[in-house]
Amino acid sequence: MAQITIRPLSGSLGAEITGVDLSDDLDNATAADLHQAFVDHQAVFFPDQRLGPADMLRYVSRLGDPLVHPYLQSLDGFPAIHELRKTPDERVNFGNIWHTDFTNLEHPSLANALYAIETPDCGGDTLIMSMYEAYEALSPGMKALLDPLMAVHGRPASYQQALADQSKRDSTVTRGDEAGEQYGADVEAEVLHPVVRSHPETGRRALYVNPGFTLRFEGMSEEESQPLLDFLYRHCERPEFGFRYTWRPQTLGIWDNRCTMHYASNDYQGKLRVMHRMVVLESERPAP
Repeated sequence: MAQITIRPLSGSLGAEITGVDLSDDLDNATAADLHQAFVDHQAVFFPDQRLGPADMLRYVSRLGDPLVHPYLQSLDGFPAIHELRKTPDERVNFGNIWHTDFTNLEHPSLANALYAIETPDCGGDTLIMSMYEAYEALSPGMKALLDPLMAVHGRPASYQQALADQSKRDSTVTRGDEAGEQYGADVEAEVLHPVVRSHPETGRRALYVNPGFTLRFEGMSEEESQPLLDFLYRHCERPEFGFRYTWRPQTLGIWDNRCTMHYASNDYQGKLRVMHRMVVLESERPAP
């Protein structure tokens, strides 16, 4: 059994885990401890891991069913893993907006995983916010307003622009509606999710709206919805709810999309950053 060490990274969420080799087949006790750390800390990072795509796929798939990205090209032989690459001559990066991935699916993303291949000497951090903390800090009156609401999720203009930018850079936007077969729904369709959801493993309640995929509240227009959504987004960005992680090569990071929102910092112009990325899906729809 591995002698793992878990070091919290902030007062709200995040932990760095050492003392385990994720390229090995893990015994059940170690795997259970790592999963509990993921649930407890919402975002976990494993430095100094020498992982090939097969190793990444094997470990991250323990959390849920891997998603084959509907628009970005996969690594050869690994349809559930794709590369995020920003070269020194590029000005735009992918994920440079607060978001929670794939909330536009009926069974949305459970977790994101990034494995650092090349990182700049500074910059390129990932910022992560706890949506537990954001919800719990709201007033009783605001909670009472939000608790019964449902929100419409889909593909807003900002996400479509990010895909267009990615396509111009490296021609990796190659898939489309064919990927809908995996999700049991049209990836272009709109779906409803509760504005406040309960985490299926902890029972804690979390805000479940994000600028990347939330379009409006059920029964309201976008114009009517936007003032309240804007307030919630500003509220969620309060520094005490989150932290920023500085990547180094051979680090694997995984965060829980059921209770977090994240942002890819674009502050490393003229430098190379290469990451391997996976997303795994929830088996059930979010519940209030």
